[in-house]
Amino acid sequence: MSGYVNFFALRIFLFLMLAGTLAACSVVEMEKFALEGDELTETSKPGRDTGLSQKVGAKLLSAESIIRGGRRSYKGFSGQFGRLLIGEADEIKLQNPVAVGGVDGMLYIVDADPKIVYKYDLITNEIEPLGEIATHFRGDPGNIYVAKDRSFYIVDSIGRQVLHFSEHGELLTTFQDSANLSRPIDVIVNEETGDVLVADGSFSHIVVFNNMGKAINAIGQRGTGPGRFRAITFMTSGADGLYMLDRLELPVQVIDWQGNYHYSFGESELLYPSAIAVDKDQRAFIADRSSNNILVYQDGQLIMTFGASGSAPGRFRLITGLWVNDNLLYVADSLNRRVQVLRINPSAALPVIPGG
Repeated sequence: MSGYVNFFALRIFLFLMLAGTLAACSVVEMEKFALEGDELTETSKPGRDTGLSQKVGAKLLSAESIIRGGRRSYKGFSGQFGRLLIGEADEIKLQNPVAVGGVDGMLYIVDADPKIVYKYDLITNEIEPLGEIATHFRGDPGNIYVAKDRSFYIVDSIGRQVLHFSEHGELLTTFQDSANLSRPIDVIVNEETGDVLVADGSFSHIVVFNNMGKAINAIGQRGTGPGRFRAITFMTSGADGLYMLDRLELPVQVIDWQGNYHYSFGESELLYPSAIAVDKDQRAFIADRSSNNILVYQDGQLIMTFGASGSAPGRFRLITGLWVNDNLLYVADSLNRRVQVLRINPSAALPVIPGG
């Protein structure tokens, strides 16, 4: 019995010592302690956790919040449909978020396992399932592009199509071309012309559709060297054109809307570029699947890296989608079943990493 008491007393002593050590730490030191390991305990309640900070020195990006789901919204027909499809639970948890995009205060989250697109209100933290969307897909829904009018485009690789939906989840247009579109990987819209560009993973080119769903052109081609592709994984746009990711060829190529090559970068650092977003200051945020971090480039030069493998805030397990809106970077952190929200500090001045 005395041995048990001594062991219990020892545990209390060690606990008090640890508590005293943490109490003596500054707030910054405690944040650093939490983020250096993967042991940080996160709340199990679905929804949005706020007040998270990134490691000391990473001033350009900091962890802002985490979205794991939210309170169910039953607004409109799609909300009522979701009530029937999923049930009456007050909270929704994300299962396999693979893509994210949004405008203003509205975020769309593509959850592949239940084949649902969620409409997430960033102000109220309410989440509305657009459940009837699942009926239009042959395979799992993939990458998403959200237009300025809040309509959105989603890739269906198995179905060899891209589907355009209204803000409320109503199917508007189907983009297909049996001769040129075999395995759509990503989609983007030229907001000035209305053209819809779809990257194809089999033919390694980009099919250009008009807004009525008719294929009118193809840019890029399979091969090696500038302006050619072998395994496109993602694309986005910036002020200087289209940014194309490729896991076998030049990792990042920038081309214009007609397919003319401008420049490339990332050859020394990127092994498996899997997602990209570009902000208004032409900083490119690129997820690398091989390391589970985000590399940040400006003018083709690496200026910082962020994150690592893990489940603590600011760490990731399979990044499958990135989206920038204002000064926030949304990250589809798939295997962690969440969307991480990172804040971009536009005034941050970071030195170029040697060799970048």
